[in-house]
Formats: sequence, structure tokens, C-alpha cells
Amino acid sequence: MVQVFTAGGIIIDNVVAADGRVGRDAMGGNAVHSAAGARLWLDEVGVVGRIPSTYPPELLRRLASHGVDTSGVVTVDEEVREAEWFLYRADGGRADHLHASFDAPGLPAAGDRLSPEECRALEARLRAAPVTWSDFASFRRRNPVRIDDIPRHWSSAKGAHLAANRPASQRAMAETLFSRGYFVTADPGPNAQAIVEGGLASFLAAVTAFLPSEKELAVLAPGLDPAAGLAFLRRQGAGTVVVKLGADGAMLSTRDIDALALPAFRTAAVDPTGAGDAFCGGFLAGLVLTGDPRAAVCLGTVSASFAVEDFGPFHLLGVTRDAAAERLSSLLGTLEPDLRSHLLPILNRILPK
Repeated sequence: MVQVFTAGGIIIDNVVAADGRVGRDAMGGNAVHSAAGARLWLDEVGVVGRIPSTYPPELLRRLASHGVDTSGVVTVDEEVREAEWFLYRADGGRADHLHASFDAPGLPAAGDRLSPEECRALEARLRAAPVTWSDFASFRRRNPVRIDDIPRHWSSAKGAHLAANRPASQRAMAETLFSRGYFVTADPGPNAQAIVEGGLASFLAAVTAFLPSEKELAVLAPGLDPAAGLAFLRRQGAGTVVVKLGADGAMLSTRDIDALALPAFRTAAVDPTGAGDAFCGGFLAGLVLTGDPRAAVCLGTVSASFAVEDFGPFHLLGVTRDAAAERLSSLLGTLEPDLRSHLLPILNRILPK
């Protein structure tokens, strides 16, 4: 029986890493990456999302073969002919909102390594492409995930992560699930401004934990550094807030914690796509397993660290629970003694014996 599920986008990603390496035609989307982050710690994980009729069925079968329940995936009678492209830069920036048809000629292949000049040329080509509205972003705007997409046989689930979706739909799902007693976590994604305009306080009241990135926090609490931004959200009624800081880790604030900085786990990053979503899934799993947001941040951090090590979600989905526990133990060794002493009894059943 599903213990937690994630809801949001299910797409196809193409990525050019900061060093020019190319990953092609990977399963992607915030719902998929967050489900993978949760699946690292829990066996019973589901995913909710909407896909076009042209979505490759073998990707869904592969996701299911890694233990993710896909019965919450709804097929819509529409076609999507363009995949997403993400081009990372050496300074950590990313060019996104770029699309190209699946069969477009002359695009780099998986395993290619592009020079900086070739990366710039590819970005220029993608930006110059005509708008067709046959991309996943347009499909998702037309087909938001809804509360009725959640399978009825998942009614005993304990938690849900709501990745970025159409703002009204994300809000409605949060309010309904929170009223049913779920742990509800939410990532504003690119909808941070829309959440503010729709009533930030009411949105925060409908989630257990709010998980913006540093960029999104700057929209929610403009002009404030992360610690002050978290304090602002707490004054707006947030119970638990975590700001994701990428390679700098995360910062947590709760009713009992003002601003606790926790480090990232250092690893060789290949593809950052979906790392923040994987963090969110691991965090939700941590809340369900322990009820402690500090422990949940640690589980999210480990999920994100595996997510960046290869293209797509299947590297993370292939990580063993023992390997995850060993990395968690290593992460705990980098924490301040008092925090480590607090967390060790809580995480003892997750750590290797």
C-alpha cells in the first residue's frame, strides 16, 4: 500500500551538463524526481501526473519496475511532439524553457561532449525555434494535476509532496489533503509569485512544510537573505520551511528553530536536474519515518546527492538502501556534535548496523 505519493509533472528531458556532456530522452519531471527521492527511503511510493498519449510507455514501465506505483498517472488524448532541453553553464546557471521536436535533425546525441561554442550555438538554435505549443510545459498548463487523479486505493497514504503545478490546482490539492490529515509538502517552483498573489498565508496554512529554492524565496520574501526570508514566511503562518540552497545545503525553520543551516553532501555532480525535487521527496519520506524535520532534511540531502550523479532519475532509483544509509551516516559525521547527538537516536533504524 502506498505510504507517500508525489504529484506534478512527468516529462522528457534532454540535458547538456556544465562540462558539455549530453544526456538525451530521459524520463523527467518534478513528480518523477521527487518520487525517486522518496523511494530511496520507502518501499511504498506512488506518483500522480498527466501524460500525453505520445508518452513512451517503456519509461512508465521502467519507473514501475523500480517500485514506484504509477496507477496515479493519467493519459490525456493529446500529443506532445517536443521535449525539454536544459543547458547548464559553468557558473551554475541554466538555460531552460527550451524545446525541440523529438525527431529534429542535427541535435547532439547522448554521450556527446559539446564545446562552449557548440553549447552557445545549440542554445541559439533552440531559442530561435518557432513556438508550436506542442511541448510539455504547454501540455501541463492545459492539463493540471487534480485531486481526483489520486487513486482511491491510496486513501491510507500518510504523506504527499505537491510539486509545482497550476497554482489553483496545487492549492486545492494542498487544502484537501491537509484536511485529511496527510503530511503535505509543497514546492512553489515557478509559481511563487502566483502563490503570493493568491494569498500566501492561506497557502502556508494548508501545508505541513514549504520547500522553496533560494531563487523562489527571493520572490516570496524579496530583499531578504535566507534566514530573514524564512522568518518572514514563519510570520505568515508557515509551520516548517526549508530553503534549498543547492551546493550550500539547506536552511530549516520551524516553530522551535529559527534558522538552522545544514550542509550538502559533497559528490561529483553530473546533472543537477531534479536534485531539488529529489530533496523534496526524501524530506517527505523523512517526515513520515521520523516526524523530525531536521532528520527529514538529512534524508532529503542524501536523496539529492545521489540524484545529481547521473542523467535522469534511474541512477537514484537504483541506489540500494544500504548505500543510502551509509551516505546518511557520513553526512551525520559532518554535523555539529549537538545536532548529531539529537539525530542519531532518531535515525538509528535507518543507519547501517
